[in-house]
Amino acid sequence: MPDQYREHPGVTCHALDGALVPIPAVQESDATVWFAIPTEPDAPRIWEGLRARRSPGRETAEICAVPLFAYDLNFGDEVAVIASGEGALVATAIVVDGGNYTFRIWQEDADEAALSQVAVEFAEMGCLIEGYSGHLLGLSCDRALGQAVADELYAGERDGRFTYETGRQRTH
Repeated sequence: MPDQYREHPGVTCHALDGALVPIPAVQESDATVWFAIPTEPDAPRIWEGLRARRSPGRETAEICAVPLFAYDLNFGDEVAVIASGEGALVATAIVVDGGNYTFRIWQEDADEAALSQVAVEFAEMGCLIEGYSGHLLGLSCDRALGQAVADELYAGERDGRFTYETGRQRTH
């Protein structure tokens, strides 16, 4: 089976004057780094492509996107990279934990206006936002906001607005 590639169609945004606008790191990103996503043995390999900023003079890059499929990877993490045979950058390890938390929101019966409202609500809390589709939204926040964001996500799921998960599976 051929590999599947999932490069993000949107950009990472934050709230500014009530609107979602791209963060400066998006303009500073100069590479796409690919991450292999674990799959079942007979399933095709899935790769997630994330915007990144190369580290001058080093074989590392800082992630400038909110991971939507990879676990234990977060906005701001620094990763070791190598060039594949085709020239694409592939992550081999996280070398510096950027200290952020990743959450994902899924709306099964997505209403674009409702998902946009959810995005604005969390952006106004201080989260970075990255949309992937009309159903899937990624959030990133720093450690100081982590519990407040988790509490709001729990309340939203309890109220039937969406389901959510955390992208951080291990404790660091």
